[in-house]
Amino acid sequence: MIPVVRARLALALQREGLRVTETASALNTTPAAVVQYLKGKRGRLVSRPSQVDRTIDALAERILQRVRSGVREGVRMSELMEAADQLIIASRGSKMLEETPQKNEKQVVDVLRQRLELELRASERCLESAVKFDDQYSKLLLRMIAADSMRHADVVSQIISWTELPGEPTLNVPKREFLDAILQIEDKAGEQSLKDTVKISHPVAKLLLEWIDADEKKHGRIISKMVHLLRQC
Repeated sequence: MIPVVRARLALALQREGLRVTETASALNTTPAAVVQYLKGKRGRLVSRPSQVDRTIDALAERILQRVRSGVREGVRMSELMEAADQLIIASRGSKMLEETPQKNEKQVVDVLRQRLELELRASERCLESAVKFDDQYSKLLLRMIAADSMRHADVVSQIISWTELPGEPTLNVPKREFLDAILQIEDKAGEQSLKDTVKISHPVAKLLLEWIDADEKKHGRIISKMVHLLRQC
């Protein structure tokens, strides 16, 4: 999917007036590859879920900001991978919603399918709104909500798939030593509340810091429960 993301980005950057050489620099590729993307000879996408345009527009906007501010940094591989993951999840989720659920566990699956649809819709709407804001903190907050919603959709779609297996997946959790090490990191990160210690005037920036604090508490709680699972095994 990464060539697909690059191809869609090339088209988006071309619409914004970037030359082939500028687009190649922004995408960390060659001008010849960009020409192939623009002609549809590389990175073609057969199906096109609505999430594609939203995901690409949000990433293209970030790249354009760097180009126009003179930052000499192209798209990061982590950004390409995240966008590719989002497109895969959205495509898989859309197909799953079109399928007729099996009779076994139908009530459970119906609830999960409804949640899957809501998460995909939330992600799409947030990405669509993010590109319309001038405030960078608000853009970031909406992108974070979209990313969280997409992660939720990934979890829900995986659980839907597992309900159709003949038996429950085998319980296989990380080793205790690994969980203890991660828990120590999370505890250290959560010792100091960013919201309370970092003085910043922007109200949305405060919300972003509060979000990080809440995530640290959540991580610690979930990892502690995984450690408890190990004790029961």
